[in-house]
Amino acid sequence: MGNDSRIDRRAALRKGALLIAGAVAAPALGALAACNATEPRPIAYGRDECAYCRMVVSDSRFAAALLTAKGRTVVFDSAECLAGWYAQQGGERGRETVQSLWVSDYDHPGHLIPARRARYLRIAGPGSPMGKGLVAFRSDAEARRMAEGVATLGWDEVLALVGREGLRRGVAANLVPAVAVGRR
Repeated sequence: MGNDSRIDRRAALRKGALLIAGAVAAPALGALAACNATEPRPIAYGRDECAYCRMVVSDSRFAAALLTAKGRTVVFDSAECLAGWYAQQGGERGRETVQSLWVSDYDHPGHLIPARRARYLRIAGPGSPMGKGLVAFRSDAEARRMAEGVATLGWDEVLALVGREGLRRGVAANLVPAVAVGRR
């Protein structure tokens, strides 16, 4: 009986050591997986807060995100908030922590597309959460179907527009004249 209890104690200690090792390794593996992420995590609409204006991200037609070099997702309520945040990062030196930029495809709400490959339009009416009326499309052809004869913008032009016109943080009162857009 004395040997049996010693064996049980050793087995219990081994099990405990394995559980502790697993508890320590799991977060480390999770962090390693985050570093290898190629796309941002899904946006929690109605719960996530915009990193730029601090409004709750609620409209999946306009949301945006960026993925840091360490795999962390930073969420924005609009392409203009993403552009405003990005423009403030102090040039390329501050931007080197950004792995990729993403915007929601207006035709497919909630589906994020690379911001640098997207084409943008300004729409009239209530528009986007920050009032600039910027909407993103996965291609120039899709954007032009929404508003024929209107020039589309690329990411660098969006950055220039936000830099030129500014953006008020936390206030959706930046309404500007834009193009009327009809749904297909």
